[in-house]
Amino acid sequence: MVQADMPQIVLFMQTEVLNGSIFISTPEGRLLDQLNNTFYGEPANRNEFLELTNVTIWHSDNTEENLPLVHINKAAIQMAAITDGNLNRGIGAKADHNFYPFVEKEVVRAKIEMAGYRITGSMHRISHQSIGHLLGERTEFIPLTHAEVYSAANGKRWHLAFLAVNKKQILFIY
Repeated sequence: MVQADMPQIVLFMQTEVLNGSIFISTPEGRLLDQLNNTFYGEPANRNEFLELTNVTIWHSDNTEENLPLVHINKAAIQMAAITDGNLNRGIGAKADHNFYPFVEKEVVRAKIEMAGYRITGSMHRISHQSIGHLLGERTEFIPLTHAEVYSAANGKRWHLAFLAVNKKQILFIY
């Protein structure tokens, strides 16, 4: 197994933050695909749990524990991000990939309120789409880039190049 197949991720939950490695079965696989159960070139896996290895859990009472393996219910995940800098994944990351048909997208800055977190980041939409259209898509998680996550519980901030946000956990967005 190549290191690229086990990216380091951070998961934000309502009372915990988890950091660990996730297995992604194909070089084209992305964290967003794992969360939304969509995979390029293979049937969708409807697993409701993510499996993390070499996990550190930071609890809301400022305690920390390390575990070799944890199964996390995807519905309980508020946000997820890759932390190892390996963002060059997916079918578009291939050197010989034909980018046609290219769909130009506009960047829209968004602010999101979730239980315990405030997020600012960039959403990417086709010119005629509104944020409401993006929220109405069938996926469970929506991508943000250049995101900042603020924890109301401890004042900690994370600056993330990519963040997947669970739409069902969003209180409001503007």
